[in-house]
Amino acid sequence: MNMLGESIKSAIKQLMGNKGRTILTMLGMFIGVGAVIMILALGTGFQTYIKSSFMDMGLGVFQVSAKEEKSEYKIDTEDVNLIKSLPEIESVVRGNDSRGNLYTQKGESFLCNISGIEPDYVNEISPLDILAGRNLNDKDEEAYSNSVVIADVVSKALYGEKSYERVVGEQIEITINKQPISFQIVGVYKTNSSKDLSRKELDRMITQKTFYIPYSKLDQLLGLGGSVRTIAGIVKGGYDQSEVTTRIGQILNKRHHLKDGYAIQTYVQIMQMVDSVMNIVTLFISAIASISLVVGGVGIMNIMLVTVKERTREIGIRKALGASNKDVLVQFLIEALMVTLIAGILGMLLGYIGAMMIGNQLGIMAEFTLGMILFATLTSVTIGLVFGVYPAYQAAQLDPIEALRAD
Repeated sequence: MNMLGESIKSAIKQLMGNKGRTILTMLGMFIGVGAVIMILALGTGFQTYIKSSFMDMGLGVFQVSAKEEKSEYKIDTEDVNLIKSLPEIESVVRGNDSRGNLYTQKGESFLCNISGIEPDYVNEISPLDILAGRNLNDKDEEAYSNSVVIADVVSKALYGEKSYERVVGEQIEITINKQPISFQIVGVYKTNSSKDLSRKELDRMITQKTFYIPYSKLDQLLGLGGSVRTIAGIVKGGYDQSEVTTRIGQILNKRHHLKDGYAIQTYVQIMQMVDSVMNIVTLFISAIASISLVVGGVGIMNIMLVTVKERTREIGIRKALGASNKDVLVQFLIEALMVTLIAGILGMLLGYIGAMMIGNQLGIMAEFTLGMILFATLTSVTIGLVFGVYPAYQAAQLDPIEALRAD
């Protein structure tokens, strides 16, 4: 134990004696560990953010879509009423999508995505975060009103720095199914888009962000007579979501004389899919970042070999005074381990600070786990051992007489 303590003291003395070299030796490890920890923390934080978003919407939410555009696949009013009548169902809403042409006051034309939905969709199933004005309601639906809810970035693209409150009430012209219609903006909803977008990026957002109008209005404009390709709903708490959605699929297939005509997705399935994708992406990026760990390890081996050569005479003296090969081996291994452990700790701090800063910019809370700390520690120790063994072995095998003759 005393020998180990002396070896640690000697290692600290050697490292402090040449601070510049020590810092350069640590650099690769420091950056590598920091990059991996930062990626893992941000990845974990993003997964939590996605999960909380789904939790806010409710894990009982499901969506049913016809797999083909053919008329026999369309879900009609009777289907919807039958599904609504099931005791396990809390609510069901219809939705249709279309493309339209938005015309600005400057005479510019933009393709845009129109979603005709029943009010419960944007109020309960997938709630919109309204910044100004209001959401669509039952009166809009019953009156086939020309009401529209737009995204915050669309508001900026159309009206510049005009406040969202003042945008509410404005009229926009959209051509749907070759029919030019004047819609009144009744609400502006929040998105996670960056606040500092260029003019070109804002224009692109017009084509990307959804314009929400009453389901009844879009159905009227498209002449669909109440038929839809997509419905969404919520399964009541206490019921098995998988069993209920399977039953819904069976009901629709039977009514439309189809074998497998409908795709059913639940938020639980989507969340699991997102988790799986995020794990793969995080692992892949971490593997790329880990290359710098290998580079750092090679740097440590290189510096340690140089150190052995510079301290050949010292090693000879120690051996002449009775130090065994094992003592010399342990001495150099401890030096390598100390370099990597210190670099690992500094890398963890770098990763923590970097993840917090980037997370704040993205609106995500970076998360740190015990596993990440263990990863950084074990990685540092492993690299210290793997890349420190060869130089330490070289030092231990030096012949004391030849070592004493070294300049």
